[in-house]
Amino acid sequence: VLHLDGVPAGGLQNHRDGLGWFTWRAPLRRRLTASEQAQHRARLEAMRREREAEEARRRKAAAERAAAIWREAKPAAADHPYLVRKAVGPHGVRQHEGRLVIPMRADGELVSLQFIGADGEKRFLPEGRTKGAYFAIGKPADVVCIAEGFATAATIHQATGQAVAVAFNCANLEPVARTLRAKFPAARFILCADDDRGTEGNPGLAAATLAAKAIGGVVAIPDFGRDRPADAKDFNDLARLRGADAVREAIAHGAPPATESTPRAGEDTTPHVELLCARDVKPEQILWLWRDWLAAGKLHILAGAPGTGKTTIAIDLAATVTSGGRWPDGSRSPAGDVLMWSSEDGFADTIVPRLIAAGAERSRFYFIEGVRDADGTRPFDPAYDVPALRRVLGSSIAEPRLLIVDPIVSAVAGDSHKSNDVRRALQPLVDLAAEYGCAVLGVTHHSKNTKGADPVERVTGSIAFGALARLVFATAKMPDGEDGPSRIFTRAKSNIGPDGGGYRYGLAQADVLADSSIRASRVEWGEALEGTARDLLAEAEIAGEDTAEERKDAVDWLRDLLMAGPLAADEVQRLAERDGLKWRTVQRAKKKAGAVSERDGFGPGAKYVWRLAMHATEAPCMPCAPSSESGTHGTHGAHEPDPAPAAEVF
Repeated sequence: VLHLDGVPAGGLQNHRDGLGWFTWRAPLRRRLTASEQAQHRARLEAMRREREAEEARRRKAAAERAAAIWREAKPAAADHPYLVRKAVGPHGVRQHEGRLVIPMRADGELVSLQFIGADGEKRFLPEGRTKGAYFAIGKPADVVCIAEGFATAATIHQATGQAVAVAFNCANLEPVARTLRAKFPAARFILCADDDRGTEGNPGLAAATLAAKAIGGVVAIPDFGRDRPADAKDFNDLARLRGADAVREAIAHGAPPATESTPRAGEDTTPHVELLCARDVKPEQILWLWRDWLAAGKLHILAGAPGTGKTTIAIDLAATVTSGGRWPDGSRSPAGDVLMWSSEDGFADTIVPRLIAAGAERSRFYFIEGVRDADGTRPFDPAYDVPALRRVLGSSIAEPRLLIVDPIVSAVAGDSHKSNDVRRALQPLVDLAAEYGCAVLGVTHHSKNTKGADPVERVTGSIAFGALARLVFATAKMPDGEDGPSRIFTRAKSNIGPDGGGYRYGLAQADVLADSSIRASRVEWGEALEGTARDLLAEAEIAGEDTAEERKDAVDWLRDLLMAGPLAADEVQRLAERDGLKWRTVQRAKKKAGAVSERDGFGPGAKYVWRLAMHATEAPCMPCAPSSESGTHGTHGAHEPDPAPAAEVF
């Protein structure tokens, strides 16, 4: 279209490339007058209306031609030269006059066609719609892949079994991604990029990255290794070079796109290693919400067997933070805001009643519920939406102190049993915690059949869960016995403070409403515990394996042994085994015998010493919590004087 009246202007469109309409105006050596600007805007508006009407007419005609050709076309032969060369099946495409015919659908309607010749030449049906149109291979389920070309998409489907949408070119990746996200809001989307490394700006990878960011998807990139041929760029090339296993592995390692801006054309994207001199780093102290237990800006993992009340503990910790209440050791928490994402418990019937039972200040507690974008609202997915959460923390939450993710395995988009996938997925949470000084608590389970193993290694999934976390907590339930039902909460690992030790706790039911129509569980903290997490868990999990007579013998033996004075724990164990006593039975007998365990020394040389309570030091290493008779509930909002200054978080 060309207009030569007034300021020369016009527009153009190439119906073969599917890139849409472009407008232009002749450059002038002066500023347009107000009258010329008004005339130009009016001309552009008229051009737009004219163009849209003409485009609608052309697209309708193209859709009719597409339907006619599609009806006339026959199912594609498996021995078509293009299919043979690409090593893919027809997957429902047809053949017309020697060319493959790929249907392009939008809103369930056939809108255009793509033709692929025996030599690989690709052409779109002239004047047909391209933007947002796609061809689907396979039946969508939990995962939907999106690729550029038909052969690439067919390769991915054949290797993984996943549904794949053909977007036809990189410019159409984002429109197709947005369309499918609206259609399948709960699906996990993988943008399978063409790695156009030899093309300026790497348009395939750049477009896939933008599309993934737009819908909260992940990007998968073909990995050709060090001996990559110069012309290799997509997943079909990868399959023909390295096989279907390489395709599956690359798809499985898809990751959320980096938060940095997409490379611009001509920009140098060569990796550069950055170095930081230790002399330029200012030492910083660890800031604690709960001294030695809950650190600001760090990742924590809470793991245990089902039924031990892990989520209830997390809610109790949240209640303490929101109200500025007291921790099990009596110290006070700095007050702040708490956010929680949970996929396993209802907000109204489970979590809120527990918050009320725990004495939380609910005005400082926020549920992470959904993500709103240009296509509407969808559920929050911790595997993809941490960047969006970062923006909320930076603008809407005044004092973020604690973020609870339950379960933490949901933050992993890939395989939660693969270390690389877990590290890649959790790093955004680690960075988020550090940036906002917000403690992150991930809730998870212990793996089955791991009793007796190292507590950190018992965390379900990859060992990377325990490795990335600065502190790991474990819970266990003791069966009903002479001491009544009880559970233990212990510190299995700490990279930034002492490990070991813990607390007994119980779960009680509390009335949430005055008429007792709603009841909820809450934590009642008991006495402090000494010992390693491994020993404490073992003591809980083997409870009931000895008889009452064996326990009585162990109590008498232990009293007699310690009457002479304190002994190192390993020496007590050696003597117990010498005298034919089970070590676990002796551990259970410790409390009945009136014995306590105390840490002697610090660092690698520290050891635990057992002594009778009458010989115990006047200042034990860990203060005892309030007795189980009174518990700690009802103290979250109390304002009695602190026994010690509370840790500050800036």
